[in-house]
Amino acid sequence: MKARRVEGLDPAAPLRADAARIVRTRLDELRAFAPVALQAPASKTQHDMRIAAKRLRYVLEIVGPCFGPEADAARDAARRLQSVLGEIHDCDLMLPRAWGIESLRVRLRERRERLFGEFVDLWRDSAPTWAALGRSLDRHTFSLLRGESRGD
Repeated sequence: MKARRVEGLDPAAPLRADAARIVRTRLDELRAFAPVALQAPASKTQHDMRIAAKRLRYVLEIVGPCFGPEADAARDAARRLQSVLGEIHDCDLMLPRAWGIESLRVRLRERRERLFGEFVDLWRDSAPTWAALGRSLDRHTFSLLRGESRGD
C-alpha cells in the first residue's frame, strides 16, 4: 500500500507546522480503513490498516514531543493496533499453508476470530485517543497561524 501524499509541506516552515500536516495525513489515512477493516473477512484492508498504523506510530515517535501527551497516547494506541493487526495477518498467511491439517486450521481460525474481537475492541477504545490527537494538531496549527511559535 502506497502512503498518502502529504500536501502543503514547506521546508522553511517551523517543524510543528509540517509535522502537524504529516501526522494529520497519517491519522486520516489510518481512520479511512476502519469502515472496511472492522468487517471480519477484510484481511487485505486489515493488513493495509496495519501498515497505516505503523506509519503513524513511526512519525509520532519522531515528532510526538511537538504535540504533547495526546501524541504519546496515540503512538501507544497505534503500536497496539499494529501488533494485533500483525497477529491477524499472521493467521491469514498460515491458514492456506495448513491445508490438510484440520486441527491446525481450526486453531488458526479460532485465534483469528479472537484477535479480530480484540482489534474491534481496541479500535473502539482508541476513538477518544484519535480525537484527542486531532484536537492537539488543531490547537498547534491554530497557534502557528496566530504566530505563536515556540521556535520548534
